[in-house]
Amino acid sequence: MTRSNAGFTLVETLVALAVTATLATAGTLLMLQTLQASRAVNTRMDEVRSLEAAFGLMRSDFNEVTRRPSSAPDDLYPPIGFQGLKSDKTGELITFVRTGWKATKIGSERSDLQRVAYVFDRGALVRKAWLRPDPVSTTPVVERVLMEGIDKLDIRYRRKGAWFDAWPATTSGDYPDLIEFKMTFADQGELTLSYMLGAMS
Repeated sequence: MTRSNAGFTLVETLVALAVTATLATAGTLLMLQTLQASRAVNTRMDEVRSLEAAFGLMRSDFNEVTRRPSSAPDDLYPPIGFQGLKSDKTGELITFVRTGWKATKIGSERSDLQRVAYVFDRGALVRKAWLRPDPVSTTPVVERVLMEGIDKLDIRYRRKGAWFDAWPATTSGDYPDLIEFKMTFADQGELTLSYMLGAMS
């Protein structure tokens, strides 16, 4: 039997198998890296979409703020208007009544007003919204986490060019011209958000 029809030798076969295995391993690693990168991109995109939705909701809230006073559920104190506490506290820091809340059902007689509170709790900025401007303990309330991982939150309020660390509530419902949130996150990143108040009122 001549060399031309003898076929592959064992060494040639082993070399071919080694090359094939190396290529297959490299291809698998490349595919895994691509999948991981895709997952990272999708996770980041989900975070971006979530933040964009939160920013849009905050802008809508503050644009639609009203002077209408309200009280916390089953609160015995007189109703008050927009209130902003110092941001060195936890719990409800900002409370107000907003308008522009559209009914989801045709012919609904529900008011377009709702009571809204911004809460800072354990590093999270949470939005609470009651389904009526004068809630009671049984009034449904919707809570939404807007941002998490906040190490420090600073809120200040501007009126006629002057800045204030807090905004005391009045029965007349006066509110500031501008509100600013400055957040420092656990990864040392910072974010500043500013919103005009009552732009749509």
